[in-house]
Amino acid sequence: MRYVALFLLIMVVDGLTDSATAHPVSMPLPTTAPYLLPDAPTFELTITQFRQQFSQQFPSTPLQEFRALKSGPVQKVVTIAATKISETLYASTALEIGTGKIKSIQITWLPVPGNQAMPSRQQAMNYIIDMIQFFSPQLTLKQSHEHLEQLLTVGKGKAYTLSNEGAVRYILSDKGEGGMTFAAEPVKLVLNDIK
Repeated sequence: MRYVALFLLIMVVDGLTDSATAHPVSMPLPTTAPYLLPDAPTFELTITQFRQQFSQQFPSTPLQEFRALKSGPVQKVVTIAATKISETLYASTALEIGTGKIKSIQITWLPVPGNQAMPSRQQAMNYIIDMIQFFSPQLTLKQSHEHLEQLLTVGKGKAYTLSNEGAVRYILSDKGEGGMTFAAEPVKLVLNDIK
């Protein structure tokens, strides 16, 4: 499936910063996705808990049940699961084996030609903004929208853009007419040594 391939390609970002920053940056693609590393952090939610809480909090952007997918060699490290939102929109996740806790969660938009392109992309943007609201509740709706706009602006023409908001890393790959993937991942915060 195209969205699984896109998911795996997009998620090859690394733990690039130890401190939190809300300023999006674009960087070269690293060799290993952070959620594949042995000590990768998880959100303290299983995918079932997340889906229920997200759908309850944002009834206009509900998520259906996620189904596990065969993902080749990656399935030894994480469980990949996905759900179809519409013909052009999917959510997928990388889960910790054994606990089912979320290591990474993504929204992937596949563009459609014609007059459905704009409504389809807007639906994707609504899901992304709600995901930012879910993982960064300290942000207002306007701030979440602005955060996404910053990611889109900084990432124009780049492989991907990332920003940290507290203990959450947001990653966006916008290929324009080629589609878009947004991901949220937990970040290990490291206190600087004070001497």
